[in-house]
Amino acid sequence: MSFRFKPLKSWSLRAKILLIFLLLISIPLSLQGVATYVDFSNSVERRTSDYTAQLVDQINRNLDRTLMEMQRLSLMPLYDSGVLSILRKYREEDSLHQQPTVEERSKMQLYIASMTFDRPEIDSIQIFAGSGYTFSSLAPSAIAAYTDVERQPWYPGVVEARGAWVLLPPHRPSYYLDGNQSYFSVARLIREPNTNRTLGLVKIDLKQTLFKQLVENVRLEENGGIVVQNSREELFYTATADGDTEEASKLLSDRILELSGHSETASQILHMEGSKYLVVSNYSRYSDIHIVSYIPVATLLVETKELRNFTLLAGLVCLVMAGALAIFFSYRLTKPLGTLVRKMRLVELGDFKQSVPVTEDEIGRLGSGFNRMVEEIDRLVHEVYVLGMREREAELAALQSQIQPHFIYNTLESISMLARQRNNEDVSEMATALGRLIRSAVEQDRSLIRLGEELETAESYIRIQKMRHGSRLQAMFDIEEGLEDCLVPKLLLQPLIENAIMHGIGDREQGGTVYVTVARFEDEVLLTIRDDGRGLSEDELAALQASLEEAGDDVAANTPAMPLRGHGVALKNIKQRLRLIYGGDCDFEIDGSLGQGAAFTVTLPFAKQEK
Repeated sequence: MSFRFKPLKSWSLRAKILLIFLLLISIPLSLQGVATYVDFSNSVERRTSDYTAQLVDQINRNLDRTLMEMQRLSLMPLYDSGVLSILRKYREEDSLHQQPTVEERSKMQLYIASMTFDRPEIDSIQIFAGSGYTFSSLAPSAIAAYTDVERQPWYPGVVEARGAWVLLPPHRPSYYLDGNQSYFSVARLIREPNTNRTLGLVKIDLKQTLFKQLVENVRLEENGGIVVQNSREELFYTATADGDTEEASKLLSDRILELSGHSETASQILHMEGSKYLVVSNYSRYSDIHIVSYIPVATLLVETKELRNFTLLAGLVCLVMAGALAIFFSYRLTKPLGTLVRKMRLVELGDFKQSVPVTEDEIGRLGSGFNRMVEEIDRLVHEVYVLGMREREAELAALQSQIQPHFIYNTLESISMLARQRNNEDVSEMATALGRLIRSAVEQDRSLIRLGEELETAESYIRIQKMRHGSRLQAMFDIEEGLEDCLVPKLLLQPLIENAIMHGIGDREQGGTVYVTVARFEDEVLLTIRDDGRGLSEDELAALQASLEEAGDDVAANTPAMPLRGHGVALKNIKQRLRLIYGGDCDFEIDGSLGQGAAFTVTLPFAKQEK
């Protein structure tokens, strides 16, 4: 099943407004979050780079100070005549097997020991005579008496310097009897000042802990570290957070020179082993030492990731809140339009009693125009109803005029007088009551009469029915005081009473009672005709109510009612008359159950005849 998005033009107005709100909120929020994240990342990288550059520069400066002190120490034998005289004595090869005297050894050992005093970074100092004899600050048991320095791998570099000091990378000197320790050293040839002849060689072996002391205040990040080497790619020291110095040296040794060259400080982002590193290098021209610090960019961005996550969370919360507000406001903005659309559909179906609330904005103006339009349509339709009702009244008046009411009145009066002459009061009373009924029915000047007059007509009709049913028929009136002057449609109660007697009480042996009740509730008058007869079944009640609805629809459609037969004809006529006179301001309800009687309630607006 394929899912297709509706085109934007077919979206509802509410959906379009919601989309606009969400875009106006999410786009600036996203741009601001991205800009903040990028700026903070660059700031962290820049600050870290500057701080690391200061650290490696300070480490190199401290190393230079230490090496300057070592250089000064290496020059001291050149200015001591006693040391030079001993070295002259043992510089020749023929003195190879000649041992220095105890006094000479003691003098040299004391002199060398004085050079190491209060210098914990120095492991030992060796002065090699030309004959190979080794004078050392260490005990004779810890060092070989003779050393062939020319066979040492570090010796060519010392000779190449021609008397200048040389910094030797870490190595394991062969003159140590244990031979397990690695040292880096400062060495120079000892040359006679006047003749510039080589008398020997001084070598200061420094401990590797010197670098540890220099970098002890540097916090190493995970997978980061420090590398110390010279321009010949000779490694002096490495340190990492996890202690994997060998891997670190392999990682950076071939790229340090490429990065820094001979500039004092350099900073760059390098891609190594599939990862990005911030590499900061500092170069000392004095010692030809590069100190390189490398930090994985990923560790730099830990705080940035926290900021990113916080920004995303805050943005998501803000977006949800903004979405809720957008839904709320879009609903509030489009609710009047939705109400207007629903009302318009009801008007299309013929219900012209519709109106919408009016506000002060543009939508309110649309609502005001809609209300005026519906009122005008309702007025025009009402005029059509009035014209139709007047036509019917004219037809009724023409029919009534044919009856010759005065002839009927005179005839009934004659019958009543004849009955009294023959002492037949029942016939006289029945003729008089019938005259009243006919007089009320044929009066043409009024469609609304006083309730008192309508009650007199109803009483006359009940009196006639009692002549027929005798004691089987009873009637009870309960009229609220003060309602005799309110206006009701003419001949409203008589058809309802007739319906109650005919269909409710009928030919029941025990007869029944008709209750006529009139009461007022605020601006409405309720007229109820109730009987205690056989009542209505559910099917009969439903059929009768449906028939009354059809009668009301005939009036609403302004079409004449078809001739009706059977049960409910009078009720349908009453419903039609009420709709013609009052429109929708009246109500006609039927209630009842089988064996419990039936009740007919007419609700009219209260209107009192002006005196």
